Amino acid sequence: MWRRPWRELLDRPVLGGRSHLGSVLWAGAHFGLGLLLWVLDGYFERPGVDPMWLLGTLALVCAAVLFRRSAPGAALLLGTVALVLDGALLGPSAGVFITYGDVLYAVGAWGRRRLAHATFGTVAALNAAVLGVGGYLVATGWMEGGGLALLQLLGMYVLVFTMPMVTGLTIREHHLRAELERQRARQIARMAELDRGNAVAEERGRMARELHDVIANHLSAVAVQSTAALSMREFDPERVRRILSVVRDNSVQGLAEMRRMIGVLRADDNPDLERVTPRLAEVDRLVATAREAGLEVVFAERGARRGLPAPVDAAAYRIVQESLTNALRYAVPKRVEITVEHPGPRGGALVLTAENGADRQDAPGWAADLGAGAGLAGMRERAALLGGGFDAGPVAGGRWRVRAELPVEPGADEDGTNTETRGAGLNT
Repeated sequence: MWRRPWRELLDRPVLGGRSHLGSVLWAGAHFGLGLLLWVLDGYFERPGVDPMWLLGTLALVCAAVLFRRSAPGAALLLGTVALVLDGALLGPSAGVFITYGDVLYAVGAWGRRRLAHATFGTVAALNAAVLGVGGYLVATGWMEGGGLALLQLLGMYVLVFTMPMVTGLTIREHHLRAELERQRARQIARMAELDRGNAVAEERGRMARELHDVIANHLSAVAVQSTAALSMREFDPERVRRILSVVRDNSVQGLAEMRRMIGVLRADDNPDLERVTPRLAEVDRLVATAREAGLEVVFAERGARRGLPAPVDAAAYRIVQESLTNALRYAVPKRVEITVEHPGPRGGALVLTAENGADRQDAPGWAADLGAGAGLAGMRERAALLGGGFDAGPVAGGRWRVRAELPVEPGADEDGTNTETRGAGLNT
């Protein structure tokens, strides 16, 4: 917030930091006004009292103004002493009463809440006392002027004591409201920062899942084929050619998917985002790639194939992709059975099941090892984000099963394709 240079100058601490330059100048202005009123005989002269003493009480109350911001309580005490001396013993004088009103304003604006409320209560009580005593004096004839004199007395009291106190409390309320608004603005900014951090963390998690699914599938096929080539005891040109062809195809496909993902991430507002998102209809390419890498795949679909929401479509594709990757790495024998159960026309759940052998029953904790990878965690997160269910673990017969249920809202558009239950032959 921009501040005026003169405000910073007036807020500069003086007198060891116990006062401010603005208060010093303001105290000097009050002393000058009081001195002018003293010269103009703005005081009540008491018999036997030298008017010069009134300058002492004026200086004392002006000294209280010096500390009205840094120590309002001490300023009120010092100003009250000066007011009592001036009003009860020496004067009273107009300059002291006017300056004391500014001390009351400072207590209301900058003093502690308890001190400000107590002072205001005292001023209000004295106001009622002045009204009561004045009314009694008017009623008994002790005060000349009648009701007009009472109104003048009451108006003078309100002007000198009550109005500065009310003004100070009003300023305090404005300061409190401004501080609350500043705190609220800081909280809103903090919440926005937290939301931004959560959004960044979620986006990082999503990107991590996508990168893992894209890279792991193709690199696993490359690693398996490379291992097969290195384990050859006799050089077989035709087999080496097939292995290199699989390696090349997986590398090209992996690079293509990486380029597609980078293109989506670089686009500020990409209306074709849904078009570039992988779909379950492209799963045949995944199956073909897995078979080329040496994995026997039995793939079956049940129910009528219908249009799926883009998030469900992409999640299903990635879950099938990761299931094939895990089977390629861990399945014994190298065979996996994948089943896709499409939801009905009234909605339901898209159910994906992948089952393969796992020859690790004899190793302690083998099920936990298989379920602790980033791939299974990513599949579980994808299903959870869509409000679905996911389960992965060993089943009877020493096999490993992955099952995901992705909910599909009713009214999904159908693509008009009816797919009967079909099975893919074994890879030879």
